[in-house]
Amino acid sequence: MIPLLKECKRRPFGGSLLLLGQGDVYFNMAQLKSMAVHAGVPLDEAIPYRPSHIPTFAQQGCPHGHTLFGMLGFSKISVLDYSGFDGADILFDLNLADLPEALMEQYDVIIDHGTLEHVFHYPNALNSVFRMLKTGGRFVSSAPSGNFFDHGFYMLQPTLFADWFAVNKWQVESIQIMQFTSNQNDEPCFYADYEPGMFDSVSYGKMDNKLYGTVSVATKVAGTTGDLCPQQGMYARQHQWVDGVKE
Repeated sequence: MIPLLKECKRRPFGGSLLLLGQGDVYFNMAQLKSMAVHAGVPLDEAIPYRPSHIPTFAQQGCPHGHTLFGMLGFSKISVLDYSGFDGADILFDLNLADLPEALMEQYDVIIDHGTLEHVFHYPNALNSVFRMLKTGGRFVSSAPSGNFFDHGFYMLQPTLFADWFAVNKWQVESIQIMQFTSNQNDEPCFYADYEPGMFDSVSYGKMDNKLYGTVSVATKVAGTTGDLCPQQGMYARQHQWVDGVKE
């Protein structure tokens, strides 16, 4: 939540929001207000409270995503999912390449809070995100990166976002690594700005037993694309690999 509030502080939210999946809110209203004060972000207190769509979360005082994002300034909130089980109002399979014309360039912000790792054809999903965003719109992604065994099809590494944003000419606002535990309600999260190569010394079996995720924010600007495939930066930064010459 902190990276989202920081982005809201940097450039206030408004207009149309598309959530990829309903998204779960793991904190109550008092915690939300405390985090917002800490980040210096005003909340729209006129937005009516709506409890979480998950009964156990509602019992803990967690708000529904529509309440949260309405308080952050969005005037129109839509939810896209494959199924209507969680109350999505737009049903579409993000595995598909053919995006309905009605969804093209409709949204000021698209947020993926743990949905795209469940989509098998990830490149098609990313290209749909690009096509659904307005120019100037922002893509906010929160994805599992470590210690999520069999959670989805993928655990998405920060290099994926850094390299895909770069080759498709997105304006990267932030990429952060998040460390947290399975007790997200009570235990703190820690964030660190991502730099390529920063995990080289611990990438093979030297991480701890915490959960890790990648949180990124990028803006679609003039010239941004969504269908180019990157070469992994670890290799692309080596001139010998690029030139095909072994020294």
